[in-house]
Amino acid sequence: VSCMATRARPLLRLLRLLLTAGCPTAAALASLPPLESASHRAALVSSVQRMAAPEVSALVDDLRAAGRCGLACEVLVAGCNNDQLPCAPTFDALAARLRRDGRLDEASEALTAFHRAGGVSNPSQSAALMAALAREGRTMEALSLHSLVRADNRTSAMLLTALLQAGEVAGAGRLASELGASLRGGGASPDLPLFNVMLQSLLRSGRASEASTLLSASGSSRLRPSARTLHTLLHSFVSAGELPAAVEVFNSFCGGGGAPSAASFNLLIGAFARRGERLNAESLA
Repeated sequence: VSCMATRARPLLRLLRLLLTAGCPTAAALASLPPLESASHRAALVSSVQRMAAPEVSALVDDLRAAGRCGLACEVLVAGCNNDQLPCAPTFDALAARLRRDGRLDEASEALTAFHRAGGVSNPSQSAALMAALAREGRTMEALSLHSLVRADNRTSAMLLTALLQAGEVAGAGRLASELGASLRGGGASPDLPLFNVMLQSLLRSGRASEASTLLSASGSSRLRPSARTLHTLLHSFVSAGELPAAVEVFNSFCGGGGAPSAASFNLLIGAFARRGERLNAESLA
């Protein structure tokens, strides 16, 4: 297929020609015209409707390999919307390429269409996209995708970490609160990395009481917070004048076999001393 002939053909005829050719060349795919008009997009959707799912996957892969990722995204979304769901490796490869190229809008659109059609993507790809959105300050989009993909512990932890690093503390607190509510409602338990970043998110967003509730609800020594997270939790309670709550958390941590840092001991000793509770201060010294 010559470059001149390729540009002259309507998109629908060109796609059919390339498909029936069996193995379109990268040059032919690269020379496809951009989807600049509604008629071009309509022709593309019409063509995809006549393909089987494996053909959709093959076309998406070939377009991505030819550097036509925007067109590949259009084909993938059209396939998802017409019950010709591309295979997961095809989606994952395209999503990774779009994300690396900074094309987050298209990557987000592809992920949304793929999952709404019943697809299950590689969690690492979903997590990387959500983290990239968080770093761009697109918190609501990241949180929306998190709900859509039924994220695993690693994905949730990556998103919370990205939100905190981007200064999106309110978004991190909201997500941690939702995850905590799910845990209390009988949902899946977080692993230790997610548990710690949930506590940090709740504390940094001013949700110390929810952090304490999460700590109490964990009910498992394997979900004991790190010494650093414990210190942050204690500091939040002491700063709020809630010393009894700080002592309760401290005793629970120690009773579960945890080893508080020297800073945590000094924090409580200082709080007792300021209240004139010398005996309690000396008991910790």
